[in-house]
Amino acid sequence: MKFLKRKKKRKFIANKETNLIVNNVGKIVLKKKDHLTIEINKKKNEICAFEWGMYATSSINKRLKKEGFKTFLVKNNYKKFFIMLVDKKKMKSFNSYLLSEKSKIYKKLG
Repeated sequence: MKFLKRKKKRKFIANKETNLIVNNVGKIVLKKKDHLTIEINKKKNEICAFEWGMYATSSINKRLKKEGFKTFLVKNNYKKFFIMLVDKKKMKSFNSYLLSEKSKIYKKLG
């Protein structure tokens, strides 16, 4: 695994219509069979690299539920789809985000 931290955060607009700004802080490069845990608010998600691609999330119906996440397939107003892991205690904030970004839950996955 290689972590490439940006010397200076790069701010950019992720959604021009709603002016959502995010920070690009770096990049992680995984080798085959590397496993990486990402943590936010003491909740974890795992990514694992393989020759054929990667597991992008921990198991939706077991590990993520245990960590306190709800998993959704979300469609934005540009008809793009995203898998979103939502802290079950932050659903109000998530729903506000969906409204502000003009996105909708397409399907609850877990």
